Amino acid sequence: MAATAEVSRHRGGVGRVGSITRTRRKALIWSYVFLVIFVIFFLTPPLYMLITSLKSSGEIAGATNPWFVFHPSLDNYVALLSQNVFLVFFRNSAVVR
Repeated sequence: MAATAEVSRHRGGVGRVGSITRTRRKALIWSYVFLVIFVIFFLTPPLYMLITSLKSSGEIAGATNPWFVFHPSLDNYVALLSQNVFLVFFRNSAVVR
């Protein structure tokens, strides 16, 4: 293993760590860092909408922690699905003629 690392340093000036070169390892680490940032950036709004949908109107208007649900409730979903207008709009969006 040591001989392989020395040979690769003499050839291209790039050392090896394990089975990949150091530059490739750094690129892989940076790609994962940016992937995590990308996932956090794009999944935060849907997560916040889900959390807010489980709150009551008073809890939404209150000055409490916006990321924590103290008293979860499905009342918002019941109210939405019991409205006839929403069901018609949803059907129009789901059915393509």
